[in-house]
Amino acid sequence: MYVLKTVADYMAEALRNLGVTHSFGIIGKSICPIVLKMVDYGIEFIPGRHESSSGFEASGYALKTGNLGVAFGTSGPGGTNLLTAAAHAKANNLPVLFITGHQSIKELGIPQCQDSSSYLADLAEMFRPATLFSKLIERGDHFSTIFNHAIAIALSGKRGPVHLCIPFDVQTEMLEECNIVFPERETLVNYASLDRVITAINHSSNPLIIAGKGVNRSGAHKELIQLAETFNIPVVTSPGGKGAIPWDHPLYHGPIGVGGCTHGDDLLNHSDLYIVLGSRLSDMTICNLKRENHPETLIQFDCDPTFVGKILTSKTIQITGDVRDNLEFYLKGIDQTTLPKRETTPFDYTEELPILTKLSLASVLSTMSDLIPYNNTVFVDDGSHGFNAVKWYKVKKPGSFVFDAYFACMGNAIGMAIGAKVAAPNETIFCITGDGCFMMLGSEINTAVCKDIPVIFIVVNNMQLDMALKGMEKTTGRIDGTIFEVPMDVVKFAESLGATGFKCETAEQFSTAINEAVALNRVAVIELLTDRDEIPPTAHRVLNM
Repeated sequence: MYVLKTVADYMAEALRNLGVTHSFGIIGKSICPIVLKMVDYGIEFIPGRHESSSGFEASGYALKTGNLGVAFGTSGPGGTNLLTAAAHAKANNLPVLFITGHQSIKELGIPQCQDSSSYLADLAEMFRPATLFSKLIERGDHFSTIFNHAIAIALSGKRGPVHLCIPFDVQTEMLEECNIVFPERETLVNYASLDRVITAINHSSNPLIIAGKGVNRSGAHKELIQLAETFNIPVVTSPGGKGAIPWDHPLYHGPIGVGGCTHGDDLLNHSDLYIVLGSRLSDMTICNLKRENHPETLIQFDCDPTFVGKILTSKTIQITGDVRDNLEFYLKGIDQTTLPKRETTPFDYTEELPILTKLSLASVLSTMSDLIPYNNTVFVDDGSHGFNAVKWYKVKKPGSFVFDAYFACMGNAIGMAIGAKVAAPNETIFCITGDGCFMMLGSEINTAVCKDIPVIFIVVNNMQLDMALKGMEKTTGRIDGTIFEVPMDVVKFAESLGATGFKCETAEQFSTAINEAVALNRVAVIELLTDRDEIPPTAHRVLNM
């Protein structure tokens, strides 16, 4: 005998059975049935202060768990506020289910407050280019088929965000049965290219491994090191690939591109083979590569074939699928007796710190990893502070540095750090952000305070949009719109939201603040009043492709 349950019941039960423990969002009438059912089924609701931050929190949760993140917004503007977070999740291959409300189907065509239909803000259509799948569910008996399809896309293949827009009356519709199917993890290996890959490496005189964000996303840190050590190949990292390998590994030759080091970019221009692991080779990575120095051969591992082989003029061997799965397979197929003898010399890629009269962000970041627990993850926002971190921060624990230089939306790290701490409560989570980012989404600190999610936020306050200012000043001679005439008092703002604040104008004060913040185990905000004239490692961004 069947027991009638609502669509909201079936969705909440399915998400709980899938292992989802928390959801993120802002509640409203059109999404109430599903949100309340999630709570009834034991999924804790983390109410945000802005929907985009809630979307970033779901992404941070997905990154840490490797499972589905869930974010929701009500109809109309609640949904449009999630769009930025959806595009960010797509750029970072993070499996997030975005759920938005919609007026009841029976009321379509009637002018409604916060309309999500094609008469005003068609959310299903808007989310289509920002996700891997977006669909309006118009009937309860269509729910299981569409839901199964969405979840399979989010958690399979290249992974990424999906969106379901569910009308109020569909959420409450009663069903006798609902067949939910959970996807199995796919192992996607390109078996056919093994011989070509090994031959290309063996015939190369100056190979170079470029470790991108995909190494961190797939957890292929051990395999990266094994590949580098097996063939004795130097490794450099893209901005998003920072942390793919410990900073002091003898085969690591530093970051490249924006925020990169001179030595790493020199290697980029003098290699005949690139082995690219999970990088799109965007302008932020190869801005200093001259066209005449494109390598003869490119081996590119990527779960998304969109840009593979299309950026450089090199002969390309394309390896699609998960980076870790493919590296495991290729490493097992190597005959150690046939490997060429290749010598490499460890190189100190670090550069001299700037000498400033006021607090230098570079000097602070160069010592930060010595001050914090090993079991940490540092989420880094976009801006000058982000590329300073790429250049100067010394990653000890592989995979513990998270930075998006591709979609690069300001403020994303604030929410991601909160979601990650929810997923990994025993890990020390840091967020490095700037005053510009903090003014956008810093109110999310109150979410962390109210839910006792003890993230440590480091806010770089140079009283300006530094990256825009320095770039505009160099290229146009103007700095319109980049100065905050009334600077933010970060500590006062943080304390008004319930966090503990620390104001730092010296390296010694920063060291003390870090130690106290870690010991407190509550939400803390450390304000760094840095020298606004410090030159960030972004000024040399010139694309020579």
